[in-house]
Amino acid sequence: MEREEFTLVRDMLRTLATRLGTGSPDEAGPGTRSAAQRAVDDLGLTELRRASPPAATVQECALLAEEHGRRPLATALLGTALLGPELLRLLDADGNTEGAAGARPTVALAHDLRFPGPGATDLVAWDCAGADAALLVDAEGRVTLVELGPPAPTADLLRGVRRASPAGRQVGRLTPEAHQRWQAFCLVVVASELVGAARSFVEQSVDYARERHQYGRPIGSFQAVQHLLADATVLVEACTSATRHAAWCLDSESAGRALTAARVAKAEVNTSAVEAVYAGMQVFGGIAQTWEHVAHLYLRRVLVGATLLATTADLLPALAAPEATR
Repeated sequence: MEREEFTLVRDMLRTLATRLGTGSPDEAGPGTRSAAQRAVDDLGLTELRRASPPAATVQECALLAEEHGRRPLATALLGTALLGPELLRLLDADGNTEGAAGARPTVALAHDLRFPGPGATDLVAWDCAGADAALLVDAEGRVTLVELGPPAPTADLLRGVRRASPAGRQVGRLTPEAHQRWQAFCLVVVASELVGAARSFVEQSVDYARERHQYGRPIGSFQAVQHLLADATVLVEACTSATRHAAWCLDSESAGRALTAARVAKAEVNTSAVEAVYAGMQVFGGIAQTWEHVAHLYLRRVLVGATLLATTADLLPALAAPEATR
């Protein structure tokens, strides 16, 4: 994608998020969700990674995911617009797909929203608004097209999750290299959205600290609050650096190196993004604990995201393994 074209797409997504972003769960009714999803679909983002070579780099997709995370949106950008098309592209590029023609899939994960393990049967279709099926990638790289079931509970109030049938039709198999790239792409995209959410919430906390007065002074003038927000800002910058480097590695490095960088980024985000949002919650104080305030939508997304795909406890042993250093 040309730089000017990417800037246009990013600005359109930013405008859409400003217009359709949700201020509270009560605003996210079925009509609002449908309108927001149609607006995202109209941007043509599903084509960014569908062709080979793709129209957009991983770095550009990561920046779009960051932008999507900056405001609470009840739209399936990650699942149906980025992850589903990327998986189909990898299958097509390997030339071993039996086809999933006509499907608009999201991705199937284990019931705890992690990468499915061997023999996983309790599955959910994640970020599934607008999807008509889900693609399951097992531990050996086999890809199965599965049907969507009824809604499944999730703490992220703005993200659609449905149960998925473990039985389906195998549509192809990823090569070991493509499987590594697929896992790395998932980790980078999810981490990027969490970076956007954490950054936006910390910025909102800084703005609130300038406006909220106690004892006749803005609370942002108190050293304790300044230190809290300074530490949160450093945490967000650490997340951003690690995640953008991982996105660059997917564009420029081998599959193994890219997966290692993606695991490092997700491990960093799992910890730092949560701590940054906790700091923002403390600055907002009691108002952040109310249902009507937007704070808990950010907190929910980041807390769910910290366990999504892989937790830090999952990632650190993989990074410590000898093959992770190659």
